[in-house]
Amino acid sequence: MRKIVMLFLMICIVLPCWPTKAAEKPAAEQTSGIWEMEMSREKKLTPEEEEKERWVGVFANDIGIYLFDKKSLALVENKEDQVQVLVRTIFNGPKVVEQLQERYKAKLPVDDKVGFSETKMIFKVEKAKYAVIETKLFSAHGILLEDIVKQRIIFKPVPVKTFADTMYQVAKSFNRNQ
Repeated sequence: MRKIVMLFLMICIVLPCWPTKAAEKPAAEQTSGIWEMEMSREKKLTPEEEEKERWVGVFANDIGIYLFDKKSLALVENKEDQVQVLVRTIFNGPKVVEQLQERYKAKLPVDDKVGFSETKMIFKVEKAKYAVIETKLFSAHGILLEDIVKQRIIFKPVPVKTFADTMYQVAKSFNRNQ
């Protein structure tokens, strides 16, 4: 009985290691002999899913829904107390959408409408101030309608209970964790 068990264990150990001839893969799929293995349990995201994952909702009001790009949070170079972030406003307030539609109707295709804006902001964390550096306005189909770059950066106090206040709290937390 002992010899049978030993023989069985040897077969179980040696058999998986025995070389076998794999089916030929098309030339496009063949690798250079290097094994590629993925260890992650998480499924790979599509580019659309990655884009959706990078935006975090933080605020909503009668103008729209406000999100920030979590990958864009960064300290401003050579300025320890300043944090830069990219924010997006998805317009959903009827009055705002109507005003923007009227203003940009010459730049919009017939089947498109004003969709969202992306704004680069800088926060002075220690002084509770913020500035808008650049604002880009896009159609729902992603067409750039306007790009406004501030020539002079003017820092203003962060108003309480506003989107700027919410983003200031995010920037402050980010600065603290750096």
